Amino acid sequence: SWSQKIKVLSDKMEVYENQGLVVFTGHVKAVKGDLTVWADKLYVYYKNKNGKRDIKKLVALGNVVIKKDGWRSYSGKAIYFKPEEKLILEEEPKVWHGKDLIEGDVVVVYFKEGRSEVLARGEGRVKVNVYSE
Repeated sequence: SWSQKIKVLSDKMEVYENQGLVVFTGHVKAVKGDLTVWADKLYVYYKNKNGKRDIKKLVALGNVVIKKDGWRSYSGKAIYFKPEEKLILEEEPKVWHGKDLIEGDVVVVYFKEGRSEVLARGEGRVKVNVYSE
């Protein structure tokens, strides 16, 4: 669940209270439970609710690596929508589940539903490598 705290390490942090935005830059590592995100830059969008920051959306840019359980991904950009628990990976995303590898132009992961979809744009194709035991 995303109600627990998020721990972020970075070289620099900027807070824009009026915009409800915190920007972390340089060697960013964010940890929330069993989920870890590494990126060059992380934008955290929030709303102030009863004196607390309620995270709405996370945008990770540059060399984005995400690990959760036996699942990991690499992409140039990742957008996480908290209310929907939906993750969108763009810019040459690759997703591994165990040894299995999925590649496409866009990968969308629906954590609540335990499903994902891989999309190709234009002339692009979806590639899947599945290893059986």
